[in-house]
Amino acid sequence: MQKKALVVALGAALVVQGAFAQKKAESDSAVVLYGKVYPELIWPSGSGATPAGATTCTICGTPEGEGSIIKRTEMESSNTRFGVRGHEKLGSNLKAIFQLETEFHVDSNDSRFARRNSFVGLASKSWGTVKLGRMDTPFKDYGLDLSFLGVSSGNFVSPSDLTRKTGFGTNSASSFHLRRENAVQYESPSFGGVEFAVQYSTNEAKTATRNPEVVSMGIAYEKGPLYLALAYEQHSDLFGGSRNVRSSQSNFSNQAVSSDDRAVQATAKVKLGKIHTIEADYIRKEYEESGAIAAGRFQSYENNAWLVNWQAKWAPRLATQLYYIRADKGSCSLVAAACNTDGLESSQWTAGLAYYFSRRTYLFVLASEIRNGYSARFNNSNQQEPSVGEDVRQIAVGLHTSF
Repeated sequence: MQKKALVVALGAALVVQGAFAQKKAESDSAVVLYGKVYPELIWPSGSGATPAGATTCTICGTPEGEGSIIKRTEMESSNTRFGVRGHEKLGSNLKAIFQLETEFHVDSNDSRFARRNSFVGLASKSWGTVKLGRMDTPFKDYGLDLSFLGVSSGNFVSPSDLTRKTGFGTNSASSFHLRRENAVQYESPSFGGVEFAVQYSTNEAKTATRNPEVVSMGIAYEKGPLYLALAYEQHSDLFGGSRNVRSSQSNFSNQAVSSDDRAVQATAKVKLGKIHTIEADYIRKEYEESGAIAAGRFQSYENNAWLVNWQAKWAPRLATQLYYIRADKGSCSLVAAACNTDGLESSQWTAGLAYYFSRRTYLFVLASEIRNGYSARFNNSNQQEPSVGEDVRQIAVGLHTSF
C-alpha cells in the first residue's frame, strides 16, 4: 500500500510539474483564438423624403421625391469576427506580437480573410508598441468609447454615421471612422493613467500632383471612474468634400487642386457607481480644397456634432443603453459663388436592451431613428440608401456570444 501511495504521489508531482512547464512555455510563446458573433433580424422603414423639385442646400443632392427605404426583414451579422493573435518573448522586456482578424458573415458566404485589424509588431512595457499593417486609426479608437451593448461595431446603432461623416453624398472619403491600410502605429505605455497613439498611413497612390495620406493621433487619461480623451486626424488628398458634392461642383478630376480634411474630437466618460456610465463627445470636421479651383466649384465645408450616451447595468442579467446625437448643418463655400447648407442638420436617437444568459452570451433588442433635415442624407443602413431628406428607422433583435 505504501509503495502504491508513493507511486501515486510521484505521478501527481510529475503531472503538476508538467502543467507548470506547459504554462511557462505558453506564456513565452502563445497563440490565442478569439471572436464574437452577433447576428440580428432587422426591420427597417423610412418616411419624409424631400419632394421632387424642392430646393435643397447648394452642395446637396437632388431630391428623388419618393422614399427609398423598403420595409422588409433583413438579417445582418455586423462585424462578427474571428481572430488569431499571439506573442513571442524576445527577452529584455520585449516581445513580438501579431494579429490576424477576419470579419465573417454568418448570414451569407462572402467573407474574406483578415480584412479587419491585422498587424505584426514589437511591444515593450517600458517603451510602448510599434505595429505595421492594417489598423483602426487612433481617432476612431479614442472617441465614442462606450460601446453600445457590445454590438455597435458595424451595426446601425454605431454613432459614427452622424458624428464622423458628412450628411451630403454617400462616398466614404468624408469619413473619419477609418481602418487604414499600409499603416505604422506607435502606442505609448501608460504614464500615471495617460497614454497616447500616433498613426501614419499612405494608400500608395502618390502621383506627381497628389499625395494621399492620413495622419491620426489621440491621447487619453483614465483613472478610476473617469476617462478623458482628445484626438485629431488629417486627410491629405482624399477629397472628402469633392467626392460627395454635386458633380458640377467637384474638383476631384482637377489635378491642380489638392484637399486637406481635418477633424478633432473631445470625449469625457464617467462611471457613477456600479450601475451608470455616461459619455459625452464633441466632434468638429473641416473639409478644405485649394489650388486652381474654377468658379462655382467646391472650396470648403465644416460642421459640428455632439453626442450624449448613457449605459445602465441594472442587474447581472439586464442592461440598457440610450444615446442622442445632433449634427448641425454647418457652413460651406464655393469659389465665386454663394453657398448655403440649409436643411443639412440631422439628429439620431438610439435605445437598446440586453438580457444576459451568461457573461458572454446575451439577447439584445435595438431601436434607432435618424431624422434627416430636408437636404440631409445620413444613413446607418448596411443594405439600403435613403433618399434625400428621408428619415431612417430600424428595429432589431439578435443574439450575441463571444469566445
